[in-house]
Amino acid sequence: MNCLRVLLVGDDAVFVEKAAETLSHEKYSVTAVDEFDKAAAHLRRVKGKIIVLSELIVGGKDGIAFLKETLRQFPNLPFTFVSKSPPMESVIEALKQGAYDFLRKPVDPDILCHSVARSIEKLNLSLETEKCEKESRDRLSRLQAELKEARLQSAYKGYLISIAGHDFKSILTVLDGYCQILKEKCADCRRPEPIRLNEETVRMITRLRTMANTLLDIEAAEKGQLKIAAKEFELAPILQQCASFYRPYAEQKRIGIVVEGSLPRLRPKGDVERVLQILDNLVYNAIKFTPPGGEIRLGARGEDGKTVTAWIHDTGIGIPKSQLEKIFSENQIVIKQDGSARMGLGLNICKRLLEIQNGKIWLESEPGKGTKVFFSLPL
Repeated sequence: MNCLRVLLVGDDAVFVEKAAETLSHEKYSVTAVDEFDKAAAHLRRVKGKIIVLSELIVGGKDGIAFLKETLRQFPNLPFTFVSKSPPMESVIEALKQGAYDFLRKPVDPDILCHSVARSIEKLNLSLETEKCEKESRDRLSRLQAELKEARLQSAYKGYLISIAGHDFKSILTVLDGYCQILKEKCADCRRPEPIRLNEETVRMITRLRTMANTLLDIEAAEKGQLKIAAKEFELAPILQQCASFYRPYAEQKRIGIVVEGSLPRLRPKGDVERVLQILDNLVYNAIKFTPPGGEIRLGARGEDGKTVTAWIHDTGIGIPKSQLEKIFSENQIVIKQDGSARMGLGLNICKRLLEIQNGKIWLESEPGKGTKVFFSLPL
């Protein structure tokens, strides 16, 4: 915005006419009035977006009083006085009350133009600053409203997650009890089918319980309340346990699942239950995205006597290179053209669970050639 408006206030017709002519020649838009009341009315119409060039006395009325009233309404308005022989105390008082400049008659045209140009520059700077401040206030107000809404939604979501997670686990505990009763009643059963189906049900309950824990972990992670109980443990039995648990499910999908070779005796430091939860997420993902006839391999190795690295390697659909860095982001979903998808929610929790155990997670993948997920823990 570039405002070039000037309000001339005075009853000295010669001065007003000459000043108006000089300023109009310099492309300023000039309005001239001979009373302070008319000047006040014009200032209200233009909302103070103008500079004022006024005589010290107009119609016998004191210009300093008009200055004080004007700046009370429009504090950023540049106000310049013009007078032939003003008393020094009047000049000092005018400047003290906020006058931008004080010129003596007769005013040289060059001096007049220079003073007006400086006033215009100050006005435009003030208007631009005012505009930026308003935009900042409006933006801040919107952000505050959005933040308030987001906090309400987050609190409500956290409440729902907490209720759902705990209720889910309670129901699973009841179902688990029924499975134990069935197992006891089938102890003398000669048919293997009911026993196998009961075992499958127990596996699914365990999987659902892990999913419920993941829901609760999401909420805890957002609040910075994820907790661990770190201690040394044997990694090989954990990998074997996970592979054994998922082998029947993998076989149903005609997928092989094995632990590679003879695992070295590795004793990382971490939370065993959390490590099992991580493995559960990673192995389940591998089975989910590996087609029939594929294979999943689990393995581990020591790294320079400082860390242990474990991996889960599948021969599944793989992940596009453009999505590898994003897949550990919260709520990230990587979607393939065939409609299948990897939900990054569990991977995000895995990442957080490892980070609070001084570990890390990363992966290598290529579409059509499978995915290899690595995670490390300190020895």
